[in-house]
Amino acid sequence: MGDAEKTQLEEMLMCPVCQDIFRDPRQLPCGHSMCMGCLESLMDHSSDIPFRCPDCRTFFGQIMGVQKNYALANIAADFRETRRRRAEQTKNVYCDYCVETKTLAIKTCLKCELSLCKEHIKEHLELPVYTGHPMVSPLGDLLERKCPQHEDEVLRYYCNTSRRYICNMCALESKQHNLATEASTVLRRQLTEYMDQHFTMLREQITESTDTLRKLQEDIQRDKQRVYSADPCLNSVTVVLLCLWFIVLYYAYNYSVENQALTEALDKQQNRVQHIYSTIADLLVDQPLKSHKPPETEDKGTLTLDMDTASPFLGISADLQSAERVKVKLDYPNCNNRFDESPQVLSTQCFSSGTHMWEVEAEGYWNIAVSYRSIQRKGKYSSTFGNNTESWSLTHNDKGKLVAYHNKSKTVLSETLQSSRIAVMVNFEKGIITFTAVESTITQLHEFKANLTQPVCLGLALYHVDPPSRASIVRAS
Repeated sequence: MGDAEKTQLEEMLMCPVCQDIFRDPRQLPCGHSMCMGCLESLMDHSSDIPFRCPDCRTFFGQIMGVQKNYALANIAADFRETRRRRAEQTKNVYCDYCVETKTLAIKTCLKCELSLCKEHIKEHLELPVYTGHPMVSPLGDLLERKCPQHEDEVLRYYCNTSRRYICNMCALESKQHNLATEASTVLRRQLTEYMDQHFTMLREQITESTDTLRKLQEDIQRDKQRVYSADPCLNSVTVVLLCLWFIVLYYAYNYSVENQALTEALDKQQNRVQHIYSTIADLLVDQPLKSHKPPETEDKGTLTLDMDTASPFLGISADLQSAERVKVKLDYPNCNNRFDESPQVLSTQCFSSGTHMWEVEAEGYWNIAVSYRSIQRKGKYSSTFGNNTESWSLTHNDKGKLVAYHNKSKTVLSETLQSSRIAVMVNFEKGIITFTAVESTITQLHEFKANLTQPVCLGLALYHVDPPSRASIVRAS
């Protein structure tokens, strides 16, 4: 980017009030934008006079509507990050061999992890032993560019999905994981189509056998009536009819046995499909979400997440214990039980009696809820946890504030979390739902009183991609 273009872009992204790059920009009715902090400051100083835009000087009065300019906010954030990286890259990098005199380095060897000046780089360029040593522009933050998972690798690529730098091994693992997931999806769809065709054929055979058996039974009844209505004296016709009757009974018995065998074959095929699905999941998708894996020493119980309810904007781990907010909409199968707009998921198990406690480890902008399974799944506002009569929730927003919601009514909590673990307890008989922070000491955050009339299950909602929003079930009792 040239200096002229850079200056022009800076001017376009500059707040007219603070003369700095936009931070959380808000758009006025006239179309101009300014930082949220600058807008609040101007509103505080214009309480007695009508508010006017600092750009076009338009009056808006005491009440006006503003909304966040998401596109401008993303552009400004990317510009600040690019400017920061360029500033780091332009820092002076000195040769590691020239200790007494600071000599500017011209290249950095990624294998030797050394920055070399014009004099000391000659060996790398001339000696055969240094063949294959990658040389790049001078790097002043080489140690900071080491991969935290693969210590021998250097961060080389920028991942748009996770919005962080990754190394060669991370890129390879991500690609293998994506290929395994795609292969699992294709294989599952093919197996489903094949087994559906086979099941349809079996059902047709069962239906045909049942119709044949019913016709034979009707023929037997008609033969009985003919025998009883005939002359009581046995003659040749009576003997023939009795023989036919026994023959019909024999074939009816065979068809009944065949019908039972077909029913058992159908049950075996259904069990086989379930076993195939489980085997594929174990072989191809054997790694949970690495970025938020719960401690292996925790007792996770039997509570799992229901994939049929998971929003396409949530990535679910292979063990059905963790969820993460994703930016790109996932290709989940269409399902009436799935949340289509709200980034939410319900647990597979529901409970209608007793006392139950679940511990969830969460970070970012999240919503942990207790919900009826009958909660609406379509639409954005009516299906959001806490925005209806079917759910009770605790929300941790992007500013660290805690808010309790139920039936569109919110209660702002004064507590702040020191830990990332939340315990949810449901006493079905007493109608008590409690949210507690699991820290060095147990701190009760909020308690709901509710008349629970339906089975309840755990609900998770994750809203932001950056910073990442994740949640895992670490214990259930």
